[in-house]
Amino acid sequence: MKSNVFLYVLSLFMFSAPVFCYAKDDAVKLSAQIRTRGILDAKDFNNETPANRSTLMRVRLNANFRPTEDISGFFQLQDSRVFGSEPNTLSSINNVDLHQGYLYTTDLLVDGLSLKAGRMVLVYGGQRLVGAVGWHNVGRAFDGTLVAYKLKEEVKFDLFATKLVQQADPEMSGDTAAYLGGLYLTLYNFDVYALLEMNRHQTLADSDDLQRLTLGTYRKGSFGMLDYETEAAFQLGTRINPNAKKRQDVSAFMVTGSVGYTFDIHQKPRIAVGYDYLSGQTPDDTDYKVFDTLFATNHKFYGFMDYFLNIPVHTGGVGLQDLMLKFQIIPHKKVTLKVDFHQFLSAQTVENMNSYGQELDLTLAAAYHKALNFTLGLSVFLPDALMESRFKDNSDMAVWVYLMTTANF
Repeated sequence: MKSNVFLYVLSLFMFSAPVFCYAKDDAVKLSAQIRTRGILDAKDFNNETPANRSTLMRVRLNANFRPTEDISGFFQLQDSRVFGSEPNTLSSINNVDLHQGYLYTTDLLVDGLSLKAGRMVLVYGGQRLVGAVGWHNVGRAFDGTLVAYKLKEEVKFDLFATKLVQQADPEMSGDTAAYLGGLYLTLYNFDVYALLEMNRHQTLADSDDLQRLTLGTYRKGSFGMLDYETEAAFQLGTRINPNAKKRQDVSAFMVTGSVGYTFDIHQKPRIAVGYDYLSGQTPDDTDYKVFDTLFATNHKFYGFMDYFLNIPVHTGGVGLQDLMLKFQIIPHKKVTLKVDFHQFLSAQTVENMNSYGQELDLTLAAAYHKALNFTLGLSVFLPDALMESRFKDNSDMAVWVYLMTTANF
């Protein structure tokens, strides 16, 4: 019994002592976030069905360890839940997970070269292809390795390799996992990238289910009070058609652009217009011409009601056009009001139909304190023929409301 107590005390000291030592030198930084979001969801375009009500909560605890100037470790624990999802008040759904955990070294061998290895968030460009999906109650993270080199702030590149799914197939030998790798180069606010996806599972003999390369450019900048953002990408490679069980060549593209103007007055009103085009295909196409947004943060771009969160699944493979008009104003130094309007169209006409409908998003954000802020959102969607067909001919206006509280410590 005494030996067990001794081992417990010794292990507690061993794990705690380094933290205490580093804390004295400010080598350990702790932070946390608590976020709750209450939602009223009436998005089925049917006013006769009751709205769904739910409350989401996400809690994150972060620890950044820096024993030396050029070596650090980051850990982020996360609990993500829906209120009332546990069977009773004495049960646990055991959903605490490691959202991020990686080793990070800078100036490795040469100045400007860094290495990050472990589980991490990846964010590139405007997040149209690789993003963190911070709005989501879980958020996206990748398992892999990132090598970066920065000659200076305007000239840098990232090279990364990640494993997406460790899938197993008892009928196959060898590697059947799915991977994502990429090279992202920044040259004076002009980005060039190449993203390679591989799914090594072989539905057909001697042919991976997916080998797709996405090549693209991204640029964001401003001229005085005028700002702009543009991105273009092309996808090529091969895939296995899951329905026809045959190999297809990939040939798809995306073009996006927006321009905004901020008026130089106290409330900083800003107005912007934009257009996105994501290619789709017709039933007669032999090549796969549907652009896939990969691991994007689509909530940022294609309406806050998330009808187009998973592209191309939510567009049925016919592509998407988004014509948008956005307005923002700061009526008070701690309050921001945003109004976004979207006209959604398909890229390919379907039985003489090409309109999904119109969405209007109103967002009011208030900073109560530097550690506490509130966000109120109200969105409505007026469906057209394509959306009505997707929702079993329901044609009523859809409504979605949320109130979110975010506390950062």
